[in-house]
Amino acid sequence: MKKIFSAFSCLFLICAFSSYGQIFWTENFENGSTSGALVSAYTGPNGAWTMLITGTEGTTPNAWYVSCAENGHTTGVCGTGCAAVSATATLATLHVGSTSLGDMGASYDAGGLFNTTTDRRAQSPTINCTGRYGITMKFYYIMDGQAGVDYATIWYSADNGITWSLLDSPPQTPPICPGGQGYWNARSVVLPISANNNANVKIGFRWVNNNDGVGTDPSFAVDSVSLNPSSTVVPVASYTVAAGYTLCQDSCRLFRSTSTGPIDSLKWSVAGGTIANPHSDTTTICFAASGVYTVTLTAYRSGISYPATHSVTVNPTPHPVIHYSGVHTLSVTGSYTAYQWLSGTTPITGATNSSFITTIAGTYYVGVDSAGCWGYSSIPVTFSTTEVNGFNQPENNYWLYKNPVSGKITLNAGQPLDAAISVLVYDATGRVLISDLWLQGSASKDIDTQNLPLGFYFIRFADQSSQHVMKWMK
Repeated sequence: MKKIFSAFSCLFLICAFSSYGQIFWTENFENGSTSGALVSAYTGPNGAWTMLITGTEGTTPNAWYVSCAENGHTTGVCGTGCAAVSATATLATLHVGSTSLGDMGASYDAGGLFNTTTDRRAQSPTINCTGRYGITMKFYYIMDGQAGVDYATIWYSADNGITWSLLDSPPQTPPICPGGQGYWNARSVVLPISANNNANVKIGFRWVNNNDGVGTDPSFAVDSVSLNPSSTVVPVASYTVAAGYTLCQDSCRLFRSTSTGPIDSLKWSVAGGTIANPHSDTTTICFAASGVYTVTLTAYRSGISYPATHSVTVNPTPHPVIHYSGVHTLSVTGSYTAYQWLSGTTPITGATNSSFITTIAGTYYVGVDSAGCWGYSSIPVTFSTTEVNGFNQPENNYWLYKNPVSGKITLNAGQPLDAAISVLVYDATGRVLISDLWLQGSASKDIDTQNLPLGFYFIRFADQSSQHVMKWMK
């Protein structure tokens, strides 16, 4: 059997590790017991502690006690039994003692005479870490036992004790003091990021020994457990959208983060949109289709996400269809709030209606506005006739259009005629083949030429005071 030594310690709060920041949770295990109080019967200022058997145990396993049979101390001090509170002594501790011989401090039974195989964990009450980030756990402890065989480990739960994970394996704390006591040591460990802003954290201390009769006191004792955050400021994600114009289909918009607080990184996301720089403070998001989009900016701090989500409406961009009437008239179907015709990239002055008449060949564009979104289409225009300028209406242009389907030609004016004019079609010998009248108030005149043979012709426009002749090739 192992020598049962009490490495007495008294657990907690003196020297509350102020160098780690403001402590928000402490445990000093003060229960007034001098010996023999099991951890499962201990309720401290934070709530009740529990004990869970975590593996195979013998008939006489070692036990977790809370008493000053092992007095808590600060770094470098030899263990003692119950002692008066001083600059180095802090009264009771949580420690592993013997079941067969009782609570004699951090002194355990390594086995041999009794089956002392032990595997059990002392578990804290729930710890509320809401609003805390980068949390460090610090404590004082002593431990010898048998390296890798009889030893204590520190455990952690992020879900109120449902699941547990190994947090730390503290080393032994030799050398042994004169008289067989252990030297107390300080240790700190950072909690996982899942503890950040988590209201359901627990910590635990697990002890195992294998009943081989080999091991040295002290077993394990812990005191003055504290939790210290590096930050209590919660990140707040937010963003603004560049203003001043309507967000349209096939367009992009600048988004700028206005997030505050301690932020490790940012991420933009939107289903259906294309993001230029998803992890920068400022990014451009493009939208290929109209609709309502949900844009999310997520701020991250210590692995915790803080999203800001807003809906963005993208209006449809119009795609106008240009119709060519065959008489130099370009027109757009559909109703829009504004129009602008362009020759190439140059806006045409005054051409702001749904239709436009031109006598000059080229590529024409029309821009139309719908709910603040402008869309553009283009059409090439070519002519097969000669322009006629003037003829009794100097402000107008006259031109001819050949219809290859009907075999007709159509004479066109820029506006309705102020007076009727005669139209005569001559062949190359001067014979009049067609005689017709272009009535006042009409802007176009169809001439049936389907019975004329292929050849060269002259078309004479005339009224009572003037005339003009244009050439035409069929």
